[in-house]
Formats: sequence, C-alpha cells, structure tokens
Amino acid sequence: MSDAFSAGVTPGGLYNAEEIKILLCYMLHTVGQPIQRDQVTGIITAEGLANYFDTEEAIEELIRLQHLVQSEDRQLATTVTGAQIGESLSVRVPYTVRDRAVNAALQLLKRREIERENQVEIQRLETGGFEVTCIVQDQNTDLLRVTLHVTDEWQAKQIKEQFLTDPSMLYRSTLAVLTGDAALRRAGPQLVIKLD
Repeated sequence: MSDAFSAGVTPGGLYNAEEIKILLCYMLHTVGQPIQRDQVTGIITAEGLANYFDTEEAIEELIRLQHLVQSEDRQLATTVTGAQIGESLSVRVPYTVRDRAVNAALQLLKRREIERENQVEIQRLETGGFEVTCIVQDQNTDLLRVTLHVTDEWQAKQIKEQFLTDPSMLYRSTLAVLTGDAALRRAGPQLVIKLD
C-alpha cells in the first residue's frame, strides 16, 4: 500500500503533509502570480516533489484554512497568511525541493506569457498534410508570420512546440539572415547562423 503513496516521488521528495503545504505556499508566494490548480498539482507531481493525492489534500486543507484562495476558474494564490507561511517556514523544506518547484512554476508562467503574445495556427489541408503558421506579435501587431506546409500532424505539433519554446529566436534569426547581419556558414549538412 505504501508504494501507491510513494509512486512518482523522487528521492528527497516530500511525504509529510505539513512540508507539502509549506512548499505550496512558498511556491505560489514566490512566483507572485495565480496558477491553475491542475497546473500546481502538475508541477509538484511532474517534478517528483510529492504524490498527487497528498498534494491535492494539502491544497484542500490550505483553502479550508484560508491560506490559499481558489478563484472561480480554479486559479490558486496565497492569502496574507499563506504568504507568511511560505516565507517564515520555508526552511523546513529542503532548498533543492523549493528551487525545483519555483523554477518549474516560473517556466510555466513564462510559457503562458509566450502563448499569450505569440500564436501558432495548425490547419489540416484538404490535399493532405498540414499548414502551420507561426506568428510573432508585439502589442497585437504581427512582426513576423511564417507559414510552413508539413506532411503530418506530429511534425506540425513539433514545430508548434519548438516555436513556443523561444519565438524571439525565429524572429531574430530571420531578421538577421534577411538583412545580412548574420554570419552564415555551412558545416556539412548544417547551416550555422551566428547572431550578434
């Protein structure tokens, strides 16, 4: 039975309910922005910091005690007391655990901002294959719009994922190549673009 409750928790992860609650308060207070409840649980479990059931139970308890608030769209944020718990008791949770949780949350928030500021449109073509359009935006103005035709959905999703990892790279490298500001060289089958 204990295997079910420790499944997915990496060495150094948390099993103590109080430590999990402190970690949740610390993470949400440190990032300073509300995060969807399922994403909070996803961060903790994906990083192997605690078990899914223990994390959900800790969230419920923190909401009941009014250390966390949950909005109608299930976004979680700390209250004043939750922030105080996160600040004052964080030393009870190992630094590496706190660091992994905060870094994963910050990556999630960065990705959310990138997706808000940039777009990827995937359209199935009647002739077969997919059309993928990557759009780099600044204040609702398209700075760059690139459309590619690919053979399958897997490729389309890979392009979307890579683009949303760093949209500015596509913009900067395209601009540098087209203006002649990039140092280009061939290295076998690769094209190396050096951006200044």
